[in-house]
Amino acid sequence: MACGPHSIHAPGVRRSPSRPLRSARRWCMRFLVAWDGSDGAQAALRQARALAGSDGQIDLVQVLNPLIDAAEIEAPSRREAMAIVSERARTGMAAHAAGAGQHVIVLEHGEEVTDRFLQEAARLNAEIVVIASRRAAGLRGVLGSITQQVLHDAKLPVLVVPA
Repeated sequence: MACGPHSIHAPGVRRSPSRPLRSARRWCMRFLVAWDGSDGAQAALRQARALAGSDGQIDLVQVLNPLIDAAEIEAPSRREAMAIVSERARTGMAAHAAGAGQHVIVLEHGEEVTDRFLQEAARLNAEIVVIASRRAAGLRGVLGSITQQVLHDAKLPVLVVPA
């Protein structure tokens, strides 16, 4: 999606004839949506689309952890299991991501989901992260959720959408 010129004046506000309308300024934001296919991720995407309007750009990013995401896949090797999981993630993302960039990332050994997600945000020059909140139970509740970690570590604004 291309950015377009917008007036910076509020609708219905009269401007002085001596003050030119500053419409050459571009108001285009790049939104990075944390994606996992859940209802919460879909709510985050809807919110990003509403905020982006026709001129904003949206990228969906899903970070896959081989130890978790490929655990239940029967395949001759972990690499083949991750290929299956990655393809499923891309297919699921494509069903919802019309007009949005789609990025599926597989963690390397020792990488953390939050770190890799925020690295991708920097690589894509995202201006705001949109992520769903969800109740964390069990060990994740004690250690902190991905959403909490993103809020703590992000160097850019984060919009948390209720799941």
